[in-house]
Amino acid sequence: MRGSHVSRHMARWLSLMTLLVLGGCSGGAPEPLRSSGLSLAPSLVEAVELDLGRLAKTDDCVSCHADVASHWASSVHAYASFDNPWYRASVDEFRKERGEHESRFCAGCHDPLLLLSGDIDNEISADDDLAYAGVTCLVCHGTETTRPDGNGSFTLTTRSALIPDPADPSEIAAHRDMLTMEPLRTAELCGSCHRSFSGPDIGNEHHLPGIDDLGDWASSAYGGAVQDHLVSAEQETCQGCHMPAEPASAGEMAGARDGEVRAHRWAASHTALAAQLPDGSYAEQARRQLEGAVLVDFGPVRVNQRRYLLPREARLKGAESLVFDVLLENGRVGHRFPGGVRDLQDTWVEVTLQDADGRVLGVSKRRGDDDGHVFSLRATMLDASANPERLHRVDRFAAPAFDRTLGAHDARAVRYSVTMPRKVALPLRIDARVLHRKHSAAFQAFACKASRTERGLEFANGAVLHDKIAIDPCVDEPVTLVGSATAWLGRGARDEKTAGGAARADFDRFLTQARALLHAKQEQVHIAKPSLERAQRLASNADSPRMLASVWVLRARLAALQGQAERAIAFSRRAEALVGHNPVFDRVRGDAFARVWRWKEAAEAYRRVVDAAPRDPGAWRNLARAYGSMSDDERALRAAEAGLALAPRDESLLRSRALALGSLDHPAAGEARQEWLSRRAPDQQPALLASCEQAHESCRRDRQPIPHYTLTPPIKLFHASMDPR
Repeated sequence: MRGSHVSRHMARWLSLMTLLVLGGCSGGAPEPLRSSGLSLAPSLVEAVELDLGRLAKTDDCVSCHADVASHWASSVHAYASFDNPWYRASVDEFRKERGEHESRFCAGCHDPLLLLSGDIDNEISADDDLAYAGVTCLVCHGTETTRPDGNGSFTLTTRSALIPDPADPSEIAAHRDMLTMEPLRTAELCGSCHRSFSGPDIGNEHHLPGIDDLGDWASSAYGGAVQDHLVSAEQETCQGCHMPAEPASAGEMAGARDGEVRAHRWAASHTALAAQLPDGSYAEQARRQLEGAVLVDFGPVRVNQRRYLLPREARLKGAESLVFDVLLENGRVGHRFPGGVRDLQDTWVEVTLQDADGRVLGVSKRRGDDDGHVFSLRATMLDASANPERLHRVDRFAAPAFDRTLGAHDARAVRYSVTMPRKVALPLRIDARVLHRKHSAAFQAFACKASRTERGLEFANGAVLHDKIAIDPCVDEPVTLVGSATAWLGRGARDEKTAGGAARADFDRFLTQARALLHAKQEQVHIAKPSLERAQRLASNADSPRMLASVWVLRARLAALQGQAERAIAFSRRAEALVGHNPVFDRVRGDAFARVWRWKEAAEAYRRVVDAAPRDPGAWRNLARAYGSMSDDERALRAAEAGLALAPRDESLLRSRALALGSLDHPAAGEARQEWLSRRAPDQQPALLASCEQAHESCRRDRQPIPHYTLTPPIKLFHASMDPR
């Protein structure tokens, strides 16, 4: 019943949209609206032979694509514009501070019809029908080309949007060919919007990188990149994860293949929106995307001066100091987790320590809306006063501070400490869990307040008039359990059953420990060695070449970080002898040589990495730096240009190109140097971060490679809604 309701809901709304908007027809040649010569800056959208009526008119799709149409109607793409109250609160604030013209920066991806109609340059009222259009079918299916810049770097056209006769197979085939343009099934299509930057064009003093799911994916094994440890992962595109196949209904006449259709909900982390839409499949897909995204485990334990690699091995008694690590591993997401707008995501870690009698000895939990007592997986941006900007007011961004999200196939450690009471019942139990909510309490309050104004109420009413859902940002947002683990410490621990990542085989746990601890400060990375030695013994006993090779690669990384290049090379050769050639060994060797300035050998290794992963801008970055350090300017320039074709605003690649052109006395050297300097990190970034550290505990603590939290006595939480439901 729900699916049929959604189909009727979408059909009614789209028909209304068509009548109210422009009355575009499906036959005849489209009337050109804009050409690629007309700038829509600061958005990077281009349009060629575009009929805006056809772009908005999506009800033609419903009769043949019932499933896809119903998916889209309950998706973040359908609610991307001013009917999304969180976005509206943010963009309204931006327009007030920076101006309507500058908000084209947002509109290219959120409001393409408002951008192309020119409405975005004026006040957007609740009776503007295009403010409810979102990202329509032809925005994706009419994208002729993409560019790697981000900020809406795609070219739209509707010149091939033939609506076929359902009884004519040749017309259906032509329709399918026309609307399956080259970018459609590529990550670059998604990346044209899921990569962004801000800068002087919108009023910021400096260029600042923004979201970059495309770049993060391209630097992962899912995107074909060579990571710095052995990874078992098939290459996958954005569509492969976010558009899973599901059974097609009889109404999906044209889009089904072998009885299945690709879901067009693009479910990810927007659980707040999904919870309020009528299609429960969206909420279910969003929940599945999140659950298990982070593997949670525990690292080494220190009791006074004694150190144990696994919690169950610890020996302790009352009145001792206890320090332990919670490990977070992104083993399933093809980009950073959480992705998207990383400064706005609300993902945090809760930890509870209790004794065998159930007495809680310490917690790291939120106290009401205060998140200063928990570790949050997010990026932090600073404003001009060195304060963390938590409401995603892009116009106030002055410099990036640090990013504590998890890279693909990477692991991080968060440290916790507590002094135990004199009398304690053993074994102790540690519970750690990662929770996700789409928006922080502060941002939700910001959007809620805006929704209760006269303007907010007008848009809520407008959504209903357009037969859409009036999304209420004041509703408590769902909290999703992303991952959890339980372990016991002290006498009797071996009799308890661990859970989550702590229940894995010891070998896997030691490898996760090592990968996390290798992120420590350089003078502290040696703490990863005991975990690797234990893993090595287990791999030898198991007589598993793959397991042993995984250990040797990490030992090579450790040696490289310690400046021991020859040991790193020897360890990588041992790994290669076990499993044969893998470009990961070249990556590790290149890093080892680069750390001791042996640039010729580093370049040779990095060249092989580039050959294996030609679409990874990070591989080209390393190669360009190595050639440049050798004063091989011609090859440095070629490597930099190849990388910039994938990541045009990468500071390191721009620097390599500028220096190479300068050394070659090239006429373009001055322009290249200016472009590099305009993309550098702001000069005031170190001073802003230092000021933030003085004023904010979160800056002092969370900027550290391994943040350290003190467990505190339990305090009653103010919001029961903080528990996942």
